[in-house]
Amino acid sequence: MIAVELSKQLRRPRTWGVLGAVAGLSVLLSLIIGITRPATSERLGSWLSVTPNTSGFVMPLLVLNALLLFVFPLTAAIFAGESVAGEASWGSLRYLLAHPGQRSRTLRAKATVAAALTATAIVIATLCAVIIGFLLSGGRPLPVIDLEHTTPFNLVGATFGPAQSLTRIALVAVFVLVTVACTFAFALLLSTLTSRPFSAVAGGIGLSLFSRALDNIAGLGALRPALPVTDSGSSLWTGLLTHPIQTQGMVHFFLIQTLYTAAFLMLSWRNFQHADILT
Repeated sequence: MIAVELSKQLRRPRTWGVLGAVAGLSVLLSLIIGITRPATSERLGSWLSVTPNTSGFVMPLLVLNALLLFVFPLTAAIFAGESVAGEASWGSLRYLLAHPGQRSRTLRAKATVAAALTATAIVIATLCAVIIGFLLSGGRPLPVIDLEHTTPFNLVGATFGPAQSLTRIALVAVFVLVTVACTFAFALLLSTLTSRPFSAVAGGIGLSLFSRALDNIAGLGALRPALPVTDSGSSLWTGLLTHPIQTQGMVHFFLIQTLYTAAFLMLSWRNFQHADILT
């Protein structure tokens, strides 16, 4: 059933449109950065910085940093939100569920394919930036400036060779995928509650925006550790660019993402099992 669902999604213009848009944004940003080759440092997160003209491996870091807060969550919400609601809106879902016991298999297949497409979008964006960065700026070692410990007289940071840079970039891409997990799961839940894909997509991205809005209200600081999406949590990936890797805060971040994602997925399964979809 997963193969059938994947084949179906790959035949839809929407799938290629989303993947093409993500790839296009990555290429556009990489070309602008690579052609202008600014010598000024660009901040990553709260306390790291990279200089675009130093290495081609800077490109994917800047692209991932730029797309992380909105484009990737929107991509996850589109794939997850359309997965069930799209079939329901076209009236084809009732035929998929005509046989007993099909609901769990159907939802599992749709969720798996939607998750795979979300991961593919992030991988495509990363690869496009890596390739263009290498072609325009070469594969020189990647220097990362540690702004937290920088003084006017001494820059404390780390420098990664080509193999190390690719490894760290791959780890960052995985971390980015984790940051959109609860957005994906919430959009999937909404997709089982409505036959309007736009509503599910809007609700999915709305969770991310609303959670970040609460995170930036000073009076709600006590609520911050329990929020599913925060600016500080989303920037923890910069710890992967230090030597040694700094994992402070990552365990809590992964735990929160796991709890919210598991809860939303469980609710999705429960609702899909009992929803009156066939009428």
